[in-house]
Amino acid sequence: MFIYVGALFLLPLAGIYHLSNALSFLGLPTLLAAMIAIAMVAGIIYLGYKIPSFFTTIRDFGLNLVSLGFDQIKQLNQIAEETKGSSSEGSSTSHHPT
Repeated sequence: MFIYVGALFLLPLAGIYHLSNALSFLGLPTLLAAMIAIAMVAGIIYLGYKIPSFFTTIRDFGLNLVSLGFDQIKQLNQIAEETKGSSSEGSSTSHHPT
């Protein structure tokens, strides 16, 4: 969950970084490019804020993603335990001559 929330905070910063680099590449001074990039990212965040229950939907999606990840880990642990149990039984009977 912390990774998901951290990624949500880092996405605007990454957008500002890449937009300012792209605008600097197009010939704008770095300070002006950074100011334009910050304004563009702030505008996108404001548009998301105006959508009803947008942030609640993102939070719920993140919680569902985290619970899905935990369920997958539980299933993989169960499969690993079953495989470990069957391989130890199979190896103990295969080494004994009859």
